[in-house]
Amino acid sequence: MMRRSRKKGLPPGSLVHIGSKFPGQEGLTCHRYNGESWKDENLNAGILPDLSPVKSMTTWLEISGLSDNKLLEPVFNQLLVNQLVLEDILNTDQNAKSDIGDKWVFFILKSIHWNVSALSWSSEQISLVLQPDVLISFAEKKSDLFSPVYSMLNNPESKIRTHGTDFTFYSLLDVLVDDYLALSENLEIQIENLELSMEGNSNFDPTQNVHQIRKFQIYFRHQVLPIKDGLIKLIKQHDHLISEDDLPYYQDILDHLDQVLSKLDEIRDNLASIREMYLTQINTAMNKVIKLLTVVSTIFIPVTFIAGIYGMNFRNMPELQWKFGYFLVLGLMALIGIGSYWFFRRKKWM
Repeated sequence: MMRRSRKKGLPPGSLVHIGSKFPGQEGLTCHRYNGESWKDENLNAGILPDLSPVKSMTTWLEISGLSDNKLLEPVFNQLLVNQLVLEDILNTDQNAKSDIGDKWVFFILKSIHWNVSALSWSSEQISLVLQPDVLISFAEKKSDLFSPVYSMLNNPESKIRTHGTDFTFYSLLDVLVDDYLALSENLEIQIENLELSMEGNSNFDPTQNVHQIRKFQIYFRHQVLPIKDGLIKLIKQHDHLISEDDLPYYQDILDHLDQVLSKLDEIRDNLASIREMYLTQINTAMNKVIKLLTVVSTIFIPVTFIAGIYGMNFRNMPELQWKFGYFLVLGLMALIGIGSYWFFRRKKWM
C-alpha cells in the first residue's frame, strides 16, 4: 500500500497512486448509448479512448484499477479538469469530496461495507467526472456496484438511454446513496438488537459494540456530509451541465442524503442511551450489593455490641455467675438478629 508520506517533497498535482493496489483488477469499458442501442467496448491499456462527443450518443467511460499508469494516462490527457483533481483521483486515502469547474463536475464517494459480526468496515473509492457529453468513473477494482445501472442501460425504455450524461451521473450517485440508506437502516437494526440483548441479559457488556459502531458512525457521517454540500452547490450552479428536466432527480438524492444524516444522528443518540443504560445497570447492581452489605452489617452491629460487653472480663459482672446467663445472651442475640431481619424484609430493603 502506497502511503501519503511517499509524496513528501513532490510538487502539488503530482500523479502518484496512494492506497491499496489490486493487481489484475484493471479494466476500461466505454459505454455508448441512446434510445435505440447500447454498445460497450472493453479497451486495453495504452489504447487511447476517444472521448469526443458522438452525435446523439451518450458516452460513459468506466475505469477500474488506479495503479496502472498506462491505463490512466490516455484518459487523463483528455480530461478538462485541473491537475489537482487528477491527483485526488489517484489518492484513495481521503474522505469524500466534490469540486465544480466551468466545464466539469468532480465527486469522490466511498462505497462502504460494514461487517456486522466483526464490527469493522471497509470502503472503496469511486471518483466521478462529468464533462459535456461524457462521464468518466474511476473505481479501485472491478465490482458489481453499478449492476443496477447496467440493467437500466439494457432497457431501451429506460430514461438513462435518452436523458444524457447528467442522468447517468445521477444514476451512479443514486446507486451509492441508496447503499448508504440501506447501510444506515442496517445499523439501526443492529442497535435495536443490542438494546434487546441488554434487556434480556443484565451481564451483557455492550461497551465494545458501542465503541466500534460509534467510530463507524463518525466515519460514515464524514463521507456523507461532503456529498450533500457538493449536491447543494451543484443544484445552485446546474445551468451548464445539469438540465432542468433532470434537476428534480438530484433534489431526490439530496433528500435521501438528509434521511441518511438524520438516521446517523439517531444512531448517535441511541448509542449514547445504550451507554447510559449500561452505566445505570452497573450502578444499580453495585447499589444492590452495597445495600445488602449494609443490611447484614446493621443486623450484626447490636449482636457485636452485646458480645463486646460480655467479652470485657470485668470481675463484677453478676450475669457471668448465673447458670442461665449464657443461654439468655445467645437468645437475645438471636432475637435481635431475627427481629432486624423481619423489619428489613417488611420494609422491602432486602
